[in-house]
Amino acid sequence: MKKYTSLLLLFVLFIGITSCSDKNSLHNYFVDHAEKTGFFSTTLPVSLLRNEALQLTTKQKEAVDAIEHINLLFYKYDAAKEAEFSTERSTISSILKSEKYQELINLGTNGIIKYIGTDDAMDEIVVFLANKDNGFAVTRIIGDNMTLEKFMELYKLTQQKDVPLNFNLGSITNMFSNN
Repeated sequence: MKKYTSLLLLFVLFIGITSCSDKNSLHNYFVDHAEKTGFFSTTLPVSLLRNEALQLTTKQKEAVDAIEHINLLFYKYDAAKEAEFSTERSTISSILKSEKYQELINLGTNGIIKYIGTDDAMDEIVVFLANKDNGFAVTRIIGDNMTLEKFMELYKLTQQKDVPLNFNLGSITNMFSNN
């Protein structure tokens, strides 16, 4: 009897552990698609934005300090792969419809910005932009206690010409908003 109880307990524990993993998460989507044909993935080191030569304002420093890392995933549109584009775009949209993502800014038909956490303590901000001219881009900004104000400071910072690697989030946004 003790053997059956132990097996039952082990089975319940196994079910509990496996059911907690979110297989349909944005993180898993990034991992699964990073090396796939048609996709480009990168992680931007936050140290690029902590460069002393940038002479950050106090608000910009606070915004950068709230970030742990930034993941980018791009999919280039190819008319010959229209069905694949639609499927991948729908998959991301479906993931972002999860209750854990709250809408921050709706960018109309070409994109959305969502977050996980509370208004005063965002743990993840997701920027999803898409159109048939360019494909789509998903940006995950992982941090601690981020706010809309800090996000907007980061956005303004990335538009500056002296940011290393000339990473301009504004130009990416514009690329996907022009049809």
